[in-house]
Amino acid sequence: MTAHANGPLSSRRPPDDGRAQDAVTAFDAGLSDQERRVLTERVYAANPRTQSEVADLLGLSRERVTQIDRSTRHRLRSLIDADPALAQLSAMINRRAAPVADAVALMADSTLAGTPVGDVEAPCWRVVAAASGLRTSENWIIRGSLRSVAEFTKSAVAAAARPGEVASVVTIADHLGLSADSAARWLRRVGYELLDDHAIATRSTTGEIVAAALSIRGAPLTFDEIVDATSAIPRAHNSIRNALASDARIVRTDRTRYGLAEWGLPRYEPVHLQIDAILSDRGGAAPLDDVIATIRGRHDVSEATIRAYAGAGEFQIRGGLVARRERTYRPRRTPGRTRGLYREDDAVHWATTVTPAQCRGTGFTIPSALAGLLGIGPGAPISLETPLGPQTFTWASVQARSGSIKRFIDALELTAGAAVFLDFGPGTFAVRRAEHSGASPTAAILARLGRRPERVGRPRLTRILAESLWLPPESTSDRVVDLLVSRRETDLADRVASALR
Repeated sequence: MTAHANGPLSSRRPPDDGRAQDAVTAFDAGLSDQERRVLTERVYAANPRTQSEVADLLGLSRERVTQIDRSTRHRLRSLIDADPALAQLSAMINRRAAPVADAVALMADSTLAGTPVGDVEAPCWRVVAAASGLRTSENWIIRGSLRSVAEFTKSAVAAAARPGEVASVVTIADHLGLSADSAARWLRRVGYELLDDHAIATRSTTGEIVAAALSIRGAPLTFDEIVDATSAIPRAHNSIRNALASDARIVRTDRTRYGLAEWGLPRYEPVHLQIDAILSDRGGAAPLDDVIATIRGRHDVSEATIRAYAGAGEFQIRGGLVARRERTYRPRRTPGRTRGLYREDDAVHWATTVTPAQCRGTGFTIPSALAGLLGIGPGAPISLETPLGPQTFTWASVQARSGSIKRFIDALELTAGAAVFLDFGPGTFAVRRAEHSGASPTAAILARLGRRPERVGRPRLTRILAESLWLPPESTSDRVVDLLVSRRETDLADRVASALR
């Protein structure tokens, strides 16, 4: 086969298009009203009606419509066979419909194919195709049912794809006997989308789309590059992130790049896990230079990043050697000096703001002092009970992190920028909207501390503030204000100073 069956095989044009058009017009004139109506609805129409629909429309039995349909098609077929121009067009259509032909390409190659014929001026290709027993759908000519041809297309797509790769439109076109342009339009017609001129099933998961984009590019990509590569079939960024984390076909090949597992590239692990593995292989300690060289030899990680991980969290650097930390991790900052952190009896309130990432379901870092209060450290995750199920807190690399709080955000109907308190009790966790009270200056201050707003006297307010900030009970108002200022909570400090005058 030297050319596509549906491509421009020849520059020849069927002779005497005008006589062929006149022949069809004369054929129509010789039909009865019922025959002409059945022919119009069943053959000439862009979207032919079923025999039952035509029967209801004309008030005839389905059997009678079938008889008329069969008779008129037979006579029309005889007319086509007898007319050289129509017979040549019929041969072209039958040759191309193997099993699908593109009427747009057909009309580009045959002036007669697009010539309007009959009372409704249907394109000649549709009339000739229907008379030949072929189906027409929009601008397509189909041999067999649409479902069977769709299945044939599915097989052609599978046959055009090399193992582990996505089929290109050009290769699929060869299997379908279509031009590349026709194949692209047909693929969209039967449930495919195109990604860099490759066919992807319309109902593909985000993971399948990302894997296809990686297969097409043939090299690891960053998150932003993946977003760009899949832009023709857009997916939410959070959906792509979830696919990168959960789809077994996709692996992280570097700090910022992802590839396909079948490529066999070394899988990237977080720097702290790589350091831990190196230390295990070296008996618990290794020269910092060796650690840096080993990790950089596998992945594109900066020396500064490796040094940071090697000297923080569960690791320490002494005398040029990296080893596991000998003493229990201590928070970098005390609770009393941590902005937004307040104590109430055996509970802790953390005042914070909902972020867009949290609304998407991303985990987040918590203050080191809070991690210390909760007992979170390297190798020591915790799980707290909540009304919406357990909430997990873990130690990731050099810092403590909370799992997603999206379910709380959704339940409270919060949006990014909303002020909230994350409440930590003995073994419990909750998220609540931060309410501001204007009942009195003291009530407003208590609300800022995450407490129930109420009117209290100045001595009582001072003791509450001292407890909230982890200060001794006998602390003065000046000490309270100074600490709030050092915590960079100047607005609260001004309120307290004014209330305690």
